Amino acid sequence: MDKKIEDFFNFLNRRTIETIENSDVKESCTATLLLLFAAVDSLSKVTCDDSKYTAFLNKRGNRERFEHYLQDVFGGGYGRLKEQLYALRNDIVHTGINTKVVLTKRPADRHLEEVDGYLWVNTAKFLDDLKQTVQRIKADIEANGQYGRNATNRLAELNIIEVDEDPMPSPGPDESPFQ
Repeated sequence: MDKKIEDFFNFLNRRTIETIENSDVKESCTATLLLLFAAVDSLSKVTCDDSKYTAFLNKRGNRERFEHYLQDVFGGGYGRLKEQLYALRNDIVHTGINTKVVLTKRPADRHLEEVDGYLWVNTAKFLDDLKQTVQRIKADIEANGQYGRNATNRLAELNIIEVDEDPMPSPGPDESPFQ
């Protein structure tokens, strides 16, 4: 795997998956969901087609890219509930408040089910699904599939620098780390 792509996945893993698993973040469904949605946003930039990516670069198309990821990469209930999950993403990212959603982290609880007008989202199951999906994306990249071509092209300009041993992408003041 190309070093830039490997750095991207290592960075994504440290900042989202490991942060959730190895800290008190996992105690908060809202904080966990915020990091999960950030990971989906990042991964969707590697997995979307060129038209959705061009729209993203032109400050349009976040919804299409995000929903495409839920539908075509995650699949299952994520695809079926993509519009509700995108609305939840916006609520969590922009206000930290979820409405008409029950957030839970208990493994035995529901996940991606609508009950009495409320959507149930289980952050522990979401995390497990994300980890499995990351492995499928990485396998496609290793096999030189479409995600591999996308990642090679879009992560070429990614510049991760170490600041107090905490890596941060540094594309420039007005540039996306995804080119």
